[in-house]
Amino acid sequence: MLENTPSRTAELVALMRALENSYYGEKSLLKDKYAARFLSDFYMTLFNRLSVLPDFMAFFVNIGSIGVFDFINLRHAFMDAYVKKYAPDLPLVLLGAGYDSRALRLAEYIKHGVWEFDFPATQRRKKFYLRNEQLPATGLHYCEVDFMKESLQEIFEKLGTPRTPTIVIWEGVSMYVSEEIVRSTLTTCGKFFGPGTIVLFDYWHRTTEQPVRNLAMAFTPFLMELVYNERFTFGAGLDEMRKIALECGAKKFSSFSGKQMMAKLSLTSRLPFTSAAMAVVEF
Repeated sequence: MLENTPSRTAELVALMRALENSYYGEKSLLKDKYAARFLSDFYMTLFNRLSVLPDFMAFFVNIGSIGVFDFINLRHAFMDAYVKKYAPDLPLVLLGAGYDSRALRLAEYIKHGVWEFDFPATQRRKKFYLRNEQLPATGLHYCEVDFMKESLQEIFEKLGTPRTPTIVIWEGVSMYVSEEIVRSTLTTCGKFFGPGTIVLFDYWHRTTEQPVRNLAMAFTPFLMELVYNERFTFGAGLDEMRKIALECGAKKFSSFSGKQMMAKLSLTSRLPFTSAAMAVVEF
């Protein structure tokens, strides 16, 4: 990410959430009426053009995005389910929050505050777009940080994040960082917030047990860089990711593929990115 430049990826994710709401209406997983408010003129033009034929266009948008469109919305809905279940009892922390709208959409479930951490440029742009919004969220903390200059421990301590069991959402980040940062993030969250903490994050499968798919996945980092201008740098198989989580102090590790997330959400009609999964790490 360029310094003093809002995240383009965060805006692209907001576009996909806005399109999901437009395409599916009452059947939308997210019903994210806020997502479109974070779009710049360029992305708003895309949104206006892609949303004109909802049911028909959804399939082609997903194919054109190599399945990322459905995966992003599935992972978001999957995480929403955990927020609804645990946020009435636990604080909520969003690492790399981007243009997340859970503090607004799920305010009725969030009873112990929400801390949104992200780079200053992205957070300031988000607050600018919401300046006239009557925010329903209480206990909403926008925390401007530079993850490249301070450790996560220092960030949590400086900004007064409660040292209590917490639900942590780390969405759309792990595949763009190193294994060292993945390990450091999990270890710090477990130690700082303590037993009872849950960390949710998505990760990319670098390899699978299917040789043909492995050949295709070898080109995924280059394809992501070509299509989204960001290249995958970290990936792990299920067993490897479980090993990493347990070595970082986790008591329990669960992983869900796109199809498994669909089953958990009682869905049959989505076509998610097949080489990524959702991790649930419990400390």
